[in-house]
Amino acid sequence: MKKQLLFISSGILLAFTANAQITITTADIAAINTTIRQANDTMATVAIGNTGTNQTWNLSGLNTHTEDTMYFLSPASTPGTSNFPSANLAIKMKQQGGDAYVYANNSASSLSFLGTHANIDFNGTPVTVNQFNTPSEILTNFPATYNTTFNNNYTQFAQFYLGVDPGIGVPADSIRLKSVITKTSTVDGWGSVTTPLGTFPALRVVTIKINADTLDAQIFGFWNNVQATLDTTKTFTWWSNGVGFPLAEVTVDYYSDIAISATWLKVTPSVGINEYSNTLDANIYPNPAQNVVYFSTTADKENSVM
Repeated sequence: MKKQLLFISSGILLAFTANAQITITTADIAAINTTIRQANDTMATVAIGNTGTNQTWNLSGLNTHTEDTMYFLSPASTPGTSNFPSANLAIKMKQQGGDAYVYANNSASSLSFLGTHANIDFNGTPVTVNQFNTPSEILTNFPATYNTTFNNNYTQFAQFYLGVDPGIGVPADSIRLKSVITKTSTVDGWGSVTTPLGTFPALRVVTIKINADTLDAQIFGFWNNVQATLDTTKTFTWWSNGVGFPLAEVTVDYYSDIAISATWLKVTPSVGINEYSNTLDANIYPNPAQNVVYFSTTADKENSVM
């Protein structure tokens, strides 16, 4: 009888543990030299589910339309580090015109984005842009648990010399971009989430951002407003322990919560793997082979097989 009671008690404890709320801390952010692969679903149809405790969220229907690779690096090894001296993390991303580096500070109290250093292609003209967040954008506070919330009001600003027509009909000497952002973030649920990668215990965070954006161009020595917009976005993000990056983020219609687009973690992040590139453009035959294998490749590409 004593063994039976002990077994039952253990079973209850295990069941409780399996459904317990997790806590996200600074240790749950990917370390330097980690590679992150994300999939983008540009026409997401998943349901975001409910708020509250012990929830089950099913995002297994997310699709892959495009993919992004990010590299978590030491800021000292990156080109824009002098502009962001308080950064202890740099996230490298590939984009049109060159690489972009997001500079961050991962501390015991928060993960904050300080700004971005990027090379952008303006109608065939490469331009280096430094965009600053003042104060920094808080991605998440630590420790994050159910009902954790914060407000984050900040300004994004970038100004750079251009010297070409950015698409407004006349050449612009310089461009000035400014976004005044009001952000509210709340952990509105905990439970388990299923994505195409698997099922994980998770916290869900709902974030609302109101962006007031202005684009100014300096033409013949005078600043002219080219565009001014006001936009509100709403996203739901799922975090788990020991993964290093959000499992998924779904952008929804602000009023209906119907999914619009999503990003999700394609594979479990790996540490110590450098950038990879599938550079071998070849046919390998016959398949299966017994003694001899032939490689056929295009003449305009240099390839090697090791």
